Amino acid sequence: MKSLFAKHFIANAVIIVLSFVVLGCSFLYQVNRFAVAEKHSVLQTTLEQAIDSTVSYIELRKDMEGVMDSNAVTRLFNMYTTGMSQMAEESDSTMFVCQEDGALLLIANKNGCYNQETGVIPNSIVTGFEEDGTYYGVSTMGGYLGSSSFVVGAKAQVKDQGTLLIFATLPATATLDLFSRLSRYFVMMTVLVLILTLIVTLIVVRQTVKPMRQIALASRSFAKGDYSARVPIPKYKYGGELYELAAAFNNMADAFENAEMTRRGLVANVAHDLRTPMTTIAGFVDGILDGTIKPDKQEYYLRIVSDEVKRLSRMASSILEMSRFESGEKALNLALYDITETLRRIIISFEQKISQKNIELEIDIPDRINIVADHDAMFQAIYNLMDNALKFVPDNGKIIIYMSEHNSELQFNIINTGSEIPKEDIKYIFDRFYKGDRSRTGSASGSGLGLYIVKTVINRHGGDVFAKSENNSTEFCFRIPIKAEVTQENRQ
Repeated sequence: MKSLFAKHFIANAVIIVLSFVVLGCSFLYQVNRFAVAEKHSVLQTTLEQAIDSTVSYIELRKDMEGVMDSNAVTRLFNMYTTGMSQMAEESDSTMFVCQEDGALLLIANKNGCYNQETGVIPNSIVTGFEEDGTYYGVSTMGGYLGSSSFVVGAKAQVKDQGTLLIFATLPATATLDLFSRLSRYFVMMTVLVLILTLIVTLIVVRQTVKPMRQIALASRSFAKGDYSARVPIPKYKYGGELYELAAAFNNMADAFENAEMTRRGLVANVAHDLRTPMTTIAGFVDGILDGTIKPDKQEYYLRIVSDEVKRLSRMASSILEMSRFESGEKALNLALYDITETLRRIIISFEQKISQKNIELEIDIPDRINIVADHDAMFQAIYNLMDNALKFVPDNGKIIIYMSEHNSELQFNIINTGSEIPKEDIKYIFDRFYKGDRSRTGSASGSGLGLYIVKTVINRHGGDVFAKSENNSTEFCFRIPIKAEVTQENRQ
């Protein structure tokens, strides 16, 4: 039985049935116990009266022997038997008076009280008395009673006469009939309620298991590479755990789908960016090997090949750096240093490119700004911003760099003149492998990871990075705390 629905339904059904059985048995037991207790109470009262009457009669007759004539003895006996018969009628009982060995002396019921010259009650009753001289049981008294009856007995000590056994009995039929009727009624109601309960349980369990089945179907679709499957959200937001489960699963599915789209985009971008320089390298190398490129031009083309190889190396380094940041492999190594000196070194490293494009460079920075940050990560972030500005600034253009300290934060701005970034592209420029409009400049090339790495570095230092493009210029700005805190997030 592998079905979760079947397991839940059967488990609930078994629990409900057992609950009803336990409840019913307890109820019927208590009803029967109450009925029996009531019968025993009536019998006990009747028995006590019978004992008092019998003992008084025998002792009085003994005391009056030789004084009363036979008529008086007969009247005394008649008074006694009449009293016993009245007690039997009032309590609807039958009473037995026996000798200690079980030999019957008389039987009294609502019809009268009769001497018994013969007859013996069962020995099991005679020997069944408790140590305190009482007897409780259910019996037909050896066939003297037409049906099973509740029997209460006691030993009566009569002066100079020894011990008598006196019993009071009540038919058990009425109690058994009551018990039977209650049992039938209870079983009928139990079956009815049980059916209704199982129907409700069936509906509830089905509704509970339904989202799980849908999740299982969606999971199988994921296993086949289809990430479009979703689980219907319950209509009512306050559906509790089912709503949360469905919403969480769909969020996870969205994350999987986005990750898959990113992976496919990564493969496509990397394949494209690798193919272009490799095609260039292969073409020039083949031209040199087969003599198509003359010896006097080989150095020129070898320099192009060298530039393309360096480009491939930078691309590989960027991808590796991105992977390290995303996986948490590369932790921030926070230290105190002068970031203005770092900026000067970066500018010097681009001096040749600045001269080649005849760029006007305007710099406004303090002599020194000490910050607590990861030197290598911040170096790469600023380097990438500078490299990006040089890619898109036209010849004879202008780059403005501004850096300051304000409210315990470091602010860095870099502006380059040139064509603007379209408004529909500006929100995507920090995404992985996004290269925007290549038509802005024919010299623009790269992996599309530079600005993504900038954003990742700045965010991990607790800062933000922004971009805007207007009035024929593009500006990038970031702010980070002067003293970055070592947190779990930037440790990873």
